[in-house]
Amino acid sequence: MDGHRPLPEDVVIDILLRLPVESLLRFKCVRKDWCALIKSPSFIEKHFHHKNNCARLLVCNLKVAREVHPIVKSVAFSLLPKEIVPGVTPEQKILLQLPRITHFTCVAGPVDGLFLVQKKFYGDDVCLGLWNPATKEFRTLPPAPFEIEGFFTNHDHQFGLGFDLLTQDYKIVWIRVFWDMPGQGANNRVYACVYSSCNNSWKHLTPEFPPSSTLSAPLDATYLNRVYYWLCRGLDDIYTILSFDMGSEQFGEIQGPDIPSEHWGTLTLHGGLLAMLTGDPGKPMTSIYNVWVMKQEGNWSKVLTIQPHIDAHWPLNISDNDKMVFEITETSQLVLHDPTTRRVTDLGFQLDLFIAGCWVFNYKESLVPIKRGNETQGEDNAVEQIEHYFYTIPMDEASS
Repeated sequence: MDGHRPLPEDVVIDILLRLPVESLLRFKCVRKDWCALIKSPSFIEKHFHHKNNCARLLVCNLKVAREVHPIVKSVAFSLLPKEIVPGVTPEQKILLQLPRITHFTCVAGPVDGLFLVQKKFYGDDVCLGLWNPATKEFRTLPPAPFEIEGFFTNHDHQFGLGFDLLTQDYKIVWIRVFWDMPGQGANNRVYACVYSSCNNSWKHLTPEFPPSSTLSAPLDATYLNRVYYWLCRGLDDIYTILSFDMGSEQFGEIQGPDIPSEHWGTLTLHGGLLAMLTGDPGKPMTSIYNVWVMKQEGNWSKVLTIQPHIDAHWPLNISDNDKMVFEITETSQLVLHDPTTRRVTDLGFQLDLFIAGCWVFNYKESLVPIKRGNETQGEDNAVEQIEHYFYTIPMDEASS
């Protein structure tokens, strides 16, 4: 005997829960019981919510090269450190960089560490993909069965990503609002579908909100307790909250906070609650922001007022420690503002002046798998799948 005794199982689990996803993926190969543990839903959930798995800022920066034909886009996903030292430009960790692509449109999330990426091409054709940056898994979703009647022109759409606890299924709800052709009368239509990750299929839903309403994307994924939320504004300029329950697959509506009709607002999360950031568009964007939280359904309280004394800007995110990320409109810089110290830190990004192509997320690593049981995918070809999905242009073709 060598005199060594194995560690108790609870101690092993506690150690593994403290490790980053990258290490855990390697340790799955050490022992069969470790592999089974790390892949188990209970461990995945505990790891995601562990105190060591802190939220960090993840920036998606999209740029367009207009001097080449066809028009080429580049996109980079950069993760910032847990601690950002005031006044010091933080070091960026590149999670994914696609220098020559054509069809990238936007990204939504994260929910449990998962992102929904979108590309649009050939008119109104839209394709979606599901991506876990930590496990380097990527999955293309099948086409949604939207069958549009009549002759419709411009449209708007919003997405929601969430988890059905009963069926252990990640779902995506897709809402599309189509406007009729000019001169055809007010005949707007609302369509919705929901995707099941387990079944890898879509089905139609019946949305229950006026087609004249405008849905807006949140600052961050507004997913809470298996429900996804969007801000909805009607022709009367009154804000309401549209909700979708991932379990029942039912839409709902909640009254928004009592704010002046001329004020703008956007949804986010704050302190583990649904929140709304509001401001006055009649003043320069250096004016006052208010943060409202919903502690009970329809019951809103103002919990924070922020007045950043910086150049004209636009808010891109707010964290639980009340620090806000702004884009400085004149210089297209990305900065972090601390309302307590009033310090402004340049995050080291130069944004595209001509497009709204920057998304900032509060991101936590996740072990959540997105491939189906009969699918195999290694880390090595995940980036290749993403590049193929977005149609990466060869260097010689991009420069011609």
